[in-house]
Amino acid sequence: MSGFSLFHPEALPRSLLLNGGQELTYSEVLYRASQLAQTLPDARYCILRSEGLDHFIYGWLAALMRGQTLLLPPSRAAVAIEEIHRQYPDSYCLNRVDDKAASTPVIATEWLEALSGKMHELPRLPADHLAAVVFTSGSTGQPEPNLKYWGDLVQGSRALQARLGISRQSRIMATVPAQHMYGLETSVLAPLLSGASVHAQSLFFPADIHQAMENLSSPPVLVTTPLHLRALVNAGLEWPRIRMILSATAPLQKELASEAENCFQAPVMEVFGCSEAGSFSSRRPAMETDWFLYDSVTLRQQGKHFLLDADHLPSPVRLTDRLELMDHRHFRFLGRQQDMIKVAGKRISLTELNTRLLQIPGVEDGVFLLRNGAGRERQRLMALVVAPDMVPEAIRQELLGLIDPVFLPRPLVKVASLPRNPTGKLPQGALDRLIQELNTG
Repeated sequence: MSGFSLFHPEALPRSLLLNGGQELTYSEVLYRASQLAQTLPDARYCILRSEGLDHFIYGWLAALMRGQTLLLPPSRAAVAIEEIHRQYPDSYCLNRVDDKAASTPVIATEWLEALSGKMHELPRLPADHLAAVVFTSGSTGQPEPNLKYWGDLVQGSRALQARLGISRQSRIMATVPAQHMYGLETSVLAPLLSGASVHAQSLFFPADIHQAMENLSSPPVLVTTPLHLRALVNAGLEWPRIRMILSATAPLQKELASEAENCFQAPVMEVFGCSEAGSFSSRRPAMETDWFLYDSVTLRQQGKHFLLDADHLPSPVRLTDRLELMDHRHFRFLGRQQDMIKVAGKRISLTELNTRLLQIPGVEDGVFLLRNGAGRERQRLMALVVAPDMVPEAIRQELLGLIDPVFLPRPLVKVASLPRNPTGKLPQGALDRLIQELNTG
């Protein structure tokens, strides 16, 4: 069969999954996936809900071996799974454990942990096989589907590997879920297609990440987000040596990147992309402002928008970001098109306001929002802020030194936490529900 292998052809005897000193080779993982594939129903789509990167990879490989298309929901919440199943009725759900209450047919994968065996025949997929449908996070509205063909995923992953230096010797550890395009590229596709190893679980708490790092025989690449990176830096731990930190899903402040490099004694790299195209550029934010396009990628302006062309994309992707081309290989990110606001004749982006808010010492998290106003005031800025040891007036005073007074939020509301999803994004629906609760509480 023409096309591409499911993973690096020389990887079979090498370790793929790492967990607390225990390791599973590529051939052992492939054996478990092949056994799972034999139990899957004859359906066109498989909804991957599995918690734990190991069970996600078993399900990913098994469904592809059956020629199915993976549906990657924006969250693992039952309501999100049920909505995807309604949109794609010829589908079932893979989860580590069965969910008796689910309306979507569920196949449990927990039994795979008892299997022992090896498989040495490496399956291939046609390049034009629809491998996955990746849904956006819903941070700007309803989640939107993006079609991912196997050949495009392979070529895009090779571009990322080349830029970041991911190879068979790499060990990857991720704090982000594989259902998101960033997590899929870095914690699933990058190790599988390079022959690298990856930690079997998606880790969250700083102490657990610290322990997992200590159990590795060589320094890992840590895949994370700005919000999680801030928590790691502030954890007060003495971190083991790592090779590199990789961040995405939200702008990484230069100050935080520098703190992280000092804390971990390792470079912090940031990748830029979108669900439609995957990642296509990178930078080292502690030292660089501009983004550097991957070798196979070009940008061109068309009116107010930019089109992204790449060898691995079936057609140009229209970006929803405001960019400035510095030269044919570099660009500057100015914010999202829908982020621009105008108050009292002055313009600024919500992204910049959020960046300024998070620069305030004592502010752990926060977001600016544009809400409908009352009377003659059609729209007004408000801010939700997580700052346990600060009063709202102190936050406003700090903001006065960072932004024009016309952009001060009215109101500024302290909250215990923001409803971020596992990638650190704020789905619009979750924000709306939080504001409703604040208004009625």
